[in-house]
Amino acid sequence: MITIKNNTLEVEVTEEGAELRSIKYCNREYLYQGDHTWKRRAPILFPWAGRLRNLEYTYDGVEYHMGQHGFARDMTFSVVEKEEDRVKMMIESNDSTLKIYPREFKYYVEYKVEGNALSSKMTVENTGEKEMTYGIGIHPGFIMEDREAMVFIESEDNDSIILDANGDIVKEERVEETLPLSFFSHNTTLIVPGAKKARVKGKDREVEINLTHFKNLVIWRSGNDPFICLEAWDNLPSQNGEEENFNTRSNTVKQEKSSTLQFESVFYFS
Repeated sequence: MITIKNNTLEVEVTEEGAELRSIKYCNREYLYQGDHTWKRRAPILFPWAGRLRNLEYTYDGVEYHMGQHGFARDMTFSVVEKEEDRVKMMIESNDSTLKIYPREFKYYVEYKVEGNALSSKMTVENTGEKEMTYGIGIHPGFIMEDREAMVFIESEDNDSIILDANGDIVKEERVEETLPLSFFSHNTTLIVPGAKKARVKGKDREVEINLTHFKNLVIWRSGNDPFICLEAWDNLPSQNGEEENFNTRSNTVKQEKSSTLQFESVFYFS
């Protein structure tokens, strides 16, 4: 386990999936510990965020199978840089990943604490000779035991996307910028394109996400379990029966060969 810290925050990260395992602010745990129906804590999502239809897609005319949220969360990362308040980790494409996703890459995840803030920065290097199409995101769950907690969303004037428990779009509509925690009581996933930030406030704690380089806010909760996920994605589910074809797919990241892109989100605790 890797620890980074300052005077107010102490964060633990594992090399397995570069996953956050603990976030303690003023010695209190804020990260969900996988105690109930959802057993993960903060998986990273690459090279897809969400669930592909039938877990299948085509790329360059070849059909591939990819599990929900991609495969990076199940890979072992190498630590490439480590300081007291910061860690940077990396995986790269190999024979196994190329059988699932036919592009060459290096993928870095960097966590840094500063004051009451934890930044999560993802860097993708396209090391191949073809354009890359992919999705990317972060999926942390935060303890929220107050059933009267409220969620506050700062977004542009875009319709939100509501997914059911199977990841299928059930409606697209404008939602209120202030929502009760109970809105997310039935495995509801809310995707808010163009959102800038969101904050969940309970009687004894508050967590905010700032989407500095991500396009889409995602909020999810498993049933009535005492946590809520504040996520950042840079892709969206397929629209209106759109084919899962990475050569033509909309609402994805498309990255030129021999290039680098960064995606950052910042979390604040109080």
